Formats: sequence, structure tokens, C-alpha cells
Amino acid sequence: MTTSLSASHTDGVHWAAMSTLTYTNYTNLDAGYWRPYEPGDRLVKGWTGDVEVVAELTATQTLELLFARHNHDDRPDGRLCPSMSIGDVVIIGEVAWSVASIGFVRVAVDAADLIVDRTWAEVAR
Repeated sequence: MTTSLSASHTDGVHWAAMSTLTYTNYTNLDAGYWRPYEPGDRLVKGWTGDVEVVAELTATQTLELLFARHNHDDRPDGRLCPSMSIGDVVIIGEVAWSVASIGFVRVAVDAADLIVDRTWAEVAR
């Protein structure tokens, strides 16, 4: 699935105009919906898709559009994991952000925290 979004050189992120990047969202099992990701939190892989980025919007605006997309009733990951919430992580290209109480914060994800071999439903039992 390709989502048409935009991003620019703000927020310290440099994306080429009119490029397509792959993004993946991860559900945070340990943040309790009240704080962004911290190293040691378990992150379960949800949806991987493509995002088309252009120069008109900031990276933050692009993340807000992805947040809205993954909170609709028809979201692409509706059967894989819960809707995107505080503490969850979105990785676009090689840059990771966590959902904060307001907006997003850039984070460094520890690869040991990523659960990619089981679904959220399997891990959350």
C-alpha cells in the first residue's frame, strides 16, 4: 500500500523531494500509553508500507498524517495490532520517531527491542 504524504528538510530530516520511502510502525508493549519509547521497551512489528515524500510538509506533518491513517477504522494494520498510540514507534527509512503525548519525538531504537517474528496478538496474550 502506498500512502501519498510529504516531508521536508525540517526536523533534522533530509528526504529527497518526490521519493518513496518504506515505513514500519511498531506497537509498544511497555510504555503504558503515557510516555514515548524508551530503550528496553518491547516493540512489536505492525504494518510496513510505502510513503511518498515531497518537500511541502515537514517530517512532523508527515508523521501526523501517518498517525491519522493508522487510527482510522479502515487502517491497513487493523488486524495486526491496535491503533497507533503514545509510545508506539514509526520508522521511516532509517529514522525513528515515537508518538508522544503531543506530537512525536525522534528516538534511537535498540534493535534488541524489536519483535518481528510474532504478531501483536501472539505477544500480547
